[in-house]
Amino acid sequence: MAIVFNQPQTIAQLLEQKLTIPEYQRPYKWQPKHVNQLIDDIFNHRTKPCYRLGTVVLHQGKDVESGEKKDALNIVDGQQRLLTLTLLCTILDGEEKTIISTLLEHRFESSVSIQNLKNNAQIISERVASLPDTEKQELLDFVLNKCELIQVTLDDLSEAFQFFDSQNARGKALAPHDLLKAYHLREMMDSTEQTERLHHVSLWEQGVNPDDDSANLHTIMGEFLFRMRRWVDGDYGIQFSRHNIDVFKGINLENTQYAYVDSMLALDYAIETFNADPARKWDKQTKGYPFQVDQVMINGKRFFEYIQHYMAIHSTLFVGDEARLSSFVDKHAKYKGSSRKGDSYVRNLFLCAVMYYYDKFGDVELEKAAQICYRWSYFLRLELQRIGMESVDNHAKDRSGLFRAISKAVHPQQVLNFQPPYIQEPKFKNAKDVQASIEAMKSGSVNE
Repeated sequence: MAIVFNQPQTIAQLLEQKLTIPEYQRPYKWQPKHVNQLIDDIFNHRTKPCYRLGTVVLHQGKDVESGEKKDALNIVDGQQRLLTLTLLCTILDGEEKTIISTLLEHRFESSVSIQNLKNNAQIISERVASLPDTEKQELLDFVLNKCELIQVTLDDLSEAFQFFDSQNARGKALAPHDLLKAYHLREMMDSTEQTERLHHVSLWEQGVNPDDDSANLHTIMGEFLFRMRRWVDGDYGIQFSRHNIDVFKGINLENTQYAYVDSMLALDYAIETFNADPARKWDKQTKGYPFQVDQVMINGKRFFEYIQHYMAIHSTLFVGDEARLSSFVDKHAKYKGSSRKGDSYVRNLFLCAVMYYYDKFGDVELEKAAQICYRWSYFLRLELQRIGMESVDNHAKDRSGLFRAISKAVHPQQVLNFQPPYIQEPKFKNAKDVQASIEAMKSGSVNE
């Protein structure tokens, strides 16, 4: 591993360096509880000769033309803690203006970062407001000169991400999507330009914190893609965590020689060649990779494109008044009691089934297929008094269930011929709207 520097550094020594926050970094997300915990830790240990606060991972890049190492150090891991410490030191410093750091010059584009910085600055100000000036200076001196972080600086970004992964695997668990982001960025290092990597990271972070929370990246990955990929194979799909991120790892087309990869490699080449053709400057046409939700995952940029593709499909089907199935969902999946926990699980099952059908057959017979998906999913609401995610999971992964039928289907009609289970006398009596919808769909009078 190409480690350039690996030593404890005081906060003062760190802030004196030319630190930058690269575009691939996630927004500043620390909440009041994190800030208060850090301040409490500092207060509780301020009598110690030295207090270590963890590790910061930095990347020192090279100039493309000269090959010389750059002065600036990109923060790979430790951004949240460093920014909070910078806020604390700046506020303690008050009118003295002795704190000089490049982090104070950083221009934040994310509205999430900006809002959290404002909120946390207010919290810190309130925490230290009652301290006498002498005590503020003593605390500032302790933070700057007695508090330390282990600075690990690497000159290879791929190695920096790998170190970042290993550090977090041993400490506080990262969200699974953060681990996958780092993993697939590493897979892109030898095959893509930095501008392309930054483009995908930017879209990724927009997905983590979208303006519309109804289709964020956490939800699409954890409650849709993870479940669909697992249920089609008859596997557990209840909770997406860092322990099952392999569901979103696959092959690297650059170095995999298996026979089954040849067709994927050919398709990848065709898409790249088409989009790189100078004719595209004239006709303005581009082609996206034709993903299938349960395909073997292609590591690197195709993974990021895969996630964006299905976020777009989710929006096309369900988000907003103009969505393909907006009126269907409003009419049949929103009823008195639909906000109950168990009903929300069934609704997710229904939406996953529809999305899986649409992924395979598009708009062809979509409304009729949605009726089949509804009847099969909401059978659970009539059959069970109490619905847990375990019941939904068992229904979804059943070998005779709808996901397996869609997977095997060659034509839409094979899905429309599927016979969902049916009970004439529902065991759950408080879902009469669901019963009425199922009866109407069964009799073919739903659109009358």
